[in-house]
Amino acid sequence: MRHDPRCFLSLRTCCFLWSTWPWRGGTPAGVHGEKHTATHLLNFALKTVLGPSVHQRGSHVSADRLRFDFTVKGSLSVSQLQQVETCVNDIVSANQIVYSQEVPLQSARSIRGLRTVDEVYPDPVRVVAVAVPVSELLDNGTDRQTSVELCCGTHLLKTGAIEDLVIVSERQMVKGISRIIAVTGQEATRAREAGQVLSEEVDSLAARLTDSAHCSFDSAQRFAKEIGVLSDTVDTTPIPQWQRRELQLRLRALQRSSNTAVRKLETREAAGNAQALLEKHGRKVLLVDTLDTDSLSVVMKTVNQVSALAPLSFVMLLAHQRHSGKVLCACQVPKDANSLPASDWALAVCSHLGGTAGGTAVVAKGTGSSSDITEALRWAEEFARQKTQR
Repeated sequence: MRHDPRCFLSLRTCCFLWSTWPWRGGTPAGVHGEKHTATHLLNFALKTVLGPSVHQRGSHVSADRLRFDFTVKGSLSVSQLQQVETCVNDIVSANQIVYSQEVPLQSARSIRGLRTVDEVYPDPVRVVAVAVPVSELLDNGTDRQTSVELCCGTHLLKTGAIEDLVIVSERQMVKGISRIIAVTGQEATRAREAGQVLSEEVDSLAARLTDSAHCSFDSAQRFAKEIGVLSDTVDTTPIPQWQRRELQLRLRALQRSSNTAVRKLETREAAGNAQALLEKHGRKVLLVDTLDTDSLSVVMKTVNQVSALAPLSFVMLLAHQRHSGKVLCACQVPKDANSLPASDWALAVCSHLGGTAGGTAVVAKGTGSSSDITEALRWAEEFARQKTQR
C-alpha cells in the first residue's frame, strides 16, 4: 500500500478515499467521491425517514449532481423531503469519519443495518461505514443506526466535505420506484439561494393580490400572466424540491384567485360595453361593431349581454388585439334564426381574415388577421345582410 496524507490506494481493491483536497489536474479532486458518499447518506436517510422497506434501485454521480433511484409506494411529501434532507445534512454538519475495510463477504453480510443492492459482490468485499469503524460493526451484533454499505467506489474521508445537500427533484419513474436528483456543495448553496429569491417573489405577488381589489381589467390580466411566468420559473429552476412543492401550491391558489378576479372584471367590463353599444345602435336587427379590448373572453361576454338585452338582433363584435395584431371575433344570433347560423357567420368572417372559427348555430367565436378592421366590419355586415334579407 502507498501511503499519502491526502489519500490512499489499496492495490487489492478499486476504492479511493479522498479528503478535501481541492484540485488535481484541472478538475476538482474527489468530486465524484463527494457525491458518492452523499448517495450513501441519502440511502441511510431514506431508510430512517421512510422505513426499512425502502431499497436502492440504482444511482449515478456526475460533476454537478447525483441521482438515486429507490423503492417507495408514492411520491414523498413535503415533510418527508425536508426530513430526508435534514437527516443527511445533520451527518454532514457532524463531519463524521468515513471508515472502510475489506472483510469476508459472509462476515460483511452479518452486519446489522447493512444496505446492499441486487448484484454479485466479490469475496472479500469492501465495507464502507460512516461514524462507526467497520471492526466495531463486525464485533457488535446491534444495529448502530448509521450508514453502512458494501461498496467499491470513491469516497470522502469525512462527511463535512459535502458541505450541504439539496434534493432538487423527486418523482415517480414507474409504479413503486422514485428518482431523486440532488446537488451538493456550491450547487446546493445556489439552489437554496434561488429558492429564497423565488419565495420572496411569490410573497410579493400574494401581497399585490391582496391590494388589487379595485385594479383595472388590464392590470388584472397582466397580474395573471405574471403568476403564470413565475410558475414556469418555479417549475424549472433548481431549488429544494420541498420548497418547489410549497411554492407551486401557493401559486396555484394565487392563480385561482387571480382568475376569479379577472372573470369578475370581464363581466363588469362587458356590462359597460353592452350598455354603450345599445345606446349607440339601439335594438336594431343587425349590430356589427368593434370593441377596444385584447380579451376574446370580454368580446364573447359583451356579445352575450347585448343579445340578452336585444334577443332579436344579429350581433357580431370585432376587436383588434394590440400585442399580436390578431382580430378577435364573436357573434350571437336569435335562437330561431335559420337564415344565418352563428357558426357560419363567424367562420365566413374569420376565413376572410385568414383565420378560423367555431361554435354553434346560436353563438360562435374565432380569430383572424387584418390591418384594416374597418374593412372587416364592412365585410361582416354585408355578408350578414345578404343572408338575412333572402
